[in-house]
Amino acid sequence: MLYYLRLFIELCLFRQQAANVPRSESLLLVTATAAVLSAAINAIPDEGFGRGLLLSVCQIVLFSGIIWVALKIKGVPERWLQTLTGIFGATTILQLLTLPLFGWQKPLVSAETGQLILTIPLMIVAAIAIWSLTVMASILRQAMEIRIAGAILLVIFCQALVLFTISLLIGSPAR
Repeated sequence: MLYYLRLFIELCLFRQQAANVPRSESLLLVTATAAVLSAAINAIPDEGFGRGLLLSVCQIVLFSGIIWVALKIKGVPERWLQTLTGIFGATTILQLLTLPLFGWQKPLVSAETGQLILTIPLMIVAAIAIWSLTVMASILRQAMEIRIAGAILLVIFCQALVLFTISLLIGSPAR
């Protein structure tokens, strides 16, 4: 277990290659479950655990499908298992870093103006979100053997498509 934790931390620190992630359906299931739970816990202040869990499951399923299609188009669908395991494991680590900050999510919006208040916790969460995007892009770059700019655009496209699809199916977040 410590081996996998270290592997995912090293993926987050760009010290490990996605090809070194074991090809294991069991490990994919564990990392996907961990990603769903950590995202659902992070969603508690805005969505509640139940809705956060539903949103997280939808996000994982849709993201997995989009990545499979992208890998299939690139001609390397056999890399799907390792790619998603790496992404889910690494993003879970990064989501866990934001847990101590989720208590500050409510006061980020001014009660008087309704505008976002720039705070240190918000800046840290934004930095972790950018870090997460770059980790996913790095893993996709390696799996698809494309340039980093293309991988970043693919991650942004995937996230936008997932959010759009979820808002159509379930409704927009924080309703």
